[in-house]
Amino acid sequence: MRYMLIHAADPELASKWDDEAQASFSSWIEETIRSGVNLQGSRLRPTTDATTVKIRDGELIITDGPFVETKEQVAGYDLLECASVDEAVRWAGRHPSSWVGAIEVRALPERAPAAPLPEPGEGKIQYLMLVCTDPAVDAREFDRIEPVDPWVADTDGRGIRLYGSELEPPGSARTVRVRDSRAIVTDGPFAETKEQIAGFDVLECADLDEAIEAARRHPMARLGVLEVRPFWPFEED
Repeated sequence: MRYMLIHAADPELASKWDDEAQASFSSWIEETIRSGVNLQGSRLRPTTDATTVKIRDGELIITDGPFVETKEQVAGYDLLECASVDEAVRWAGRHPSSWVGAIEVRALPERAPAAPLPEPGEGKIQYLMLVCTDPAVDAREFDRIEPVDPWVADTDGRGIRLYGSELEPPGSARTVRVRDSRAIVTDGPFAETKEQIAGFDVLECADLDEAIEAARRHPMARLGVLEVRPFWPFEED
């Protein structure tokens, strides 16, 4: 079973990310790769580099910043292949992100496709696009949302979409926080907000404008909210 580990940083705990945490992070990456459970993952650029896209009454609305303002904000992700949610939770509890925020563990549907990502093409930028719900939209409206398959086929065919999947509902999420060396596991997502992450896509684009165009054409833009954030390559400081 595949699980998305959504890393959420808490700015109040940022000082805890020290040399020990960095060393533990490197060790965690190496161990998960060596164990064969880590399929893909990346840090993300700060929330100040996020762009939120939605369409309402035919008008394209683009705003700077994340889709929802909460203390803990998405800082990166990992996609793991684990035998059970308990195994995924154990890996999450060993990641230093759980010391300085929270890690939300969300299952992908069984039909999720292959996962490894290629290296970015020359002159290309990889983005994580979070597909989110909007509490301002009547839930009954989602019954008439356009199928996403044509969008997937088009972006796949043009080499823009590298990977993506819906996620199991937020109610099935587990959130892991480590405080004073004790793992605290709670049911539900990391942030108690009405807006919730429903899925994600990894895009590779020439620039932000191309990523926004892809987000604009996604069926959820008319009923939900799409947050586009560039990857933060590990070789950068």
